Amino acid sequence: MSEYIIITHTDMDGVGSAAIYIYLQGEKPVRILFSEPYHLDKVIKQVKVGDAGNRRIAIMDLGMNPKILDKIFNHLEKLADVADSIEWYDHHVWNKEWIEKLEDISVKMNIDRSTCAAGVVAKYAPRNRSDIDESFLSEVVGGVCAGDLWRFDHWRGPWYLRLVRRRDSLKWRFKVLETLSRGVAWTDEFTEKIVERIEEELREYNRVDPYIITANFNGYRIAVAPSSRVVDNSFLAAYVMGRTGADIVGIVDRRGKLSLRSRRVNIRDLAVRLGGGGHPRAAGALVKMPLLKKLVALFKPLTVVEYTLRVIGDNIDAVSILEE
Repeated sequence: MSEYIIITHTDMDGVGSAAIYIYLQGEKPVRILFSEPYHLDKVIKQVKVGDAGNRRIAIMDLGMNPKILDKIFNHLEKLADVADSIEWYDHHVWNKEWIEKLEDISVKMNIDRSTCAAGVVAKYAPRNRSDIDESFLSEVVGGVCAGDLWRFDHWRGPWYLRLVRRRDSLKWRFKVLETLSRGVAWTDEFTEKIVERIEEELREYNRVDPYIITANFNGYRIAVAPSSRVVDNSFLAAYVMGRTGADIVGIVDRRGKLSLRSRRVNIRDLAVRLGGGGHPRAAGALVKMPLLKKLVALFKPLTVVEYTLRVIGDNIDAVSILEE
């Protein structure tokens, strides 16, 4: 079995995907790199041609941003000449031409929208160990997907979603990954972390209330709120949606990093128009603000929220009602 390198997303689905891949191999990778989708071109370039020789490269839980597709393709083309194989596991929306472009340089594309990325890895990744515990895989995939896809149809969903947040330290991310990759679905340490985070969340919701702003555009009620260092974007969006009855909720940080959530509206196309991507009910993008707005935001935090609301309103024609 060849050595391998993993490139994965920073959230729980990314960590879970990498952990399941390692578990199925029965052997640790030589390197693990974490990335956001819009930085993937830069992260992939950290894998040098000399490092890739005779090794597998496994990319997971990272959708394609069309603005950086060519940069990613050009570097993967170089890696493909020396790598044992390049595998891609994802559950986001892909255009047919993107898949074909990568397949033309022998990237093995495993795209399945019926599950989360952890589920894609569990379903399609090579299995190089003989003692695979299917009940362990089922619990991790079920719990991770329940939170990541925002459907909460598995009791572990809210727990796993809170377990790894994108602002978490690299040390904690590796701690969770290492535990899961050993075939351990949960520990007392995980429970302690979740209890601590829920207590913080309850205090934080009251702080956010005064900063939620709403408006109606083309019959859609939109609500935008500032992100929190304490509450995960998905939980904060659910809270804001419940408070405001909004069709679309945007959670945005000071840099313009936007998370979109909806229960009945397809917001993925809106995110793509803004240079991002994601799922029909959960997507994200980076809102690019003029320099003057950025300077004002240093002294008036609501500036980012107000600007984001206007950007969503200006692009509301990109959304559509989801089919049941």
